[in-house]
Amino acid sequence: MTSDRAWIALIISWAMLQVAWRFVQGPALELDEAEAFYFARDLALGYNAQPPLYFWGQWVVFALVGQGIFGLALFKYALLGMAGLALYGMLRRLRPPFEAGVAVMGLALLPQVLWEAQRALTHSVLALTMSLIIMALADRVLRGPGRAGLGAWIALGVAAGLGAISKWNVALVPIAILVAVGLRAEWRSRIVPLGAIAAVVTAVAVVAAPAWWVMHNPMVAGGSLHKLGFEEAAPLWRMLQGLGSLASAWIAFCGLVILIGGMIAIAARGRARWHPDPQSRLMLTTMVAGAVLLMVGVVFSGATEIADRWLLPIAVFSGPVVVLWALDTFGPRGRAWLTRGLAVLWLLGFALLPVSGRVEPGYRAADYAGLAGLIEAHHPDAAVVTDSIWVAGNLALIMPDRPVFRSQDAPHEAGPVLWVARSGTAQALAASKGYVAVSEGRHPLPRGRREEALDLALSR
Repeated sequence: MTSDRAWIALIISWAMLQVAWRFVQGPALELDEAEAFYFARDLALGYNAQPPLYFWGQWVVFALVGQGIFGLALFKYALLGMAGLALYGMLRRLRPPFEAGVAVMGLALLPQVLWEAQRALTHSVLALTMSLIIMALADRVLRGPGRAGLGAWIALGVAAGLGAISKWNVALVPIAILVAVGLRAEWRSRIVPLGAIAAVVTAVAVVAAPAWWVMHNPMVAGGSLHKLGFEEAAPLWRMLQGLGSLASAWIAFCGLVILIGGMIAIAARGRARWHPDPQSRLMLTTMVAGAVLLMVGVVFSGATEIADRWLLPIAVFSGPVVVLWALDTFGPRGRAWLTRGLAVLWLLGFALLPVSGRVEPGYRAADYAGLAGLIEAHHPDAAVVTDSIWVAGNLALIMPDRPVFRSQDAPHEAGPVLWVARSGTAQALAASKGYVAVSEGRHPLPRGRREEALDLALSR
């Protein structure tokens, strides 16, 4: 395809098709979907350890189209479509439509984008979108025609602030860009002091209210810090563990990119060394700066466990960059094979999504209709309290008129309460909140190839 209209139509059509394809994947909600549905029914400055922007955006979509799977899918795939359009728009400043479009397809080289973002992720999808928007705006102020005006700098500040409250680690992107700018005189010369100050002030203003909530709710906001694996160990050993985990995360995230890069290097032997265009150079330098900042953070924080998905805001640029390298290196035949290969990856990911939803892990095939029928038949007046956000989100979806709460959020109910425990016993869950409950037995909940049982108890 050699026209902008064709590529833009392809990106938008893919996003729209994904919305329809979501209904093929099962009637229940994935883990992150259930969390989004549960929290996005109301507006708040903060909800849990995740920043609030995704839930705010989902609330707006629910207000427009109603609460349900369609609203969940519409918001998520609109964000993924925006991510592709932001990257395409940036690359078109230097590249013809075909090269810009194939570079967008290069996101398929990242499993966290090709598979996890389409299958399950929510906040990370917004983080992906905001990271690409931040990069596109940074490219505009650092490399656009003429000195960027104040409006462009304010837009960059807004994007940086929204990025931070989409997922906290997105704050690393503008910081890494700032470090990258300091390394090249041509970028430093583009800095407009008043514009840079306006960007910082705007970003701080955007983040201020959620940051205030975090400071006043440290236990809730810090609820996922344990995932970083802070351990009592000798400092040197802890540092080596952390750096090893970080290296493993990079390999897991960029494994296919590394493989393709090796193939390109072999194919380019004997040719002139690749000279990245200014956009590729900015993305590469930002990734290197981000990697160094992450290393410093791991060393000084004592973290020993780094998940590959946490690298997404910085590592997402690796796929497009390696594709741009390939396009500059290969001849027409190699370019054609590259394009076909990327298309096959996207089609495979799309085709396998129902397998994940209905077969393994099968969360979207879970039989919540059976559980809801039991509750309606035997406990028509009871509020429902559960220890699982997955259960809470799914029951809230299927029983919109019934009070459904996570145990952490449940108000004191004067009437009957049905306690639903995914782990432990429902009686113990009730006792932890000061209630005495009578066991109602265990309810089977098949999902795909698996079956689990939920423990039920009733208090009056």
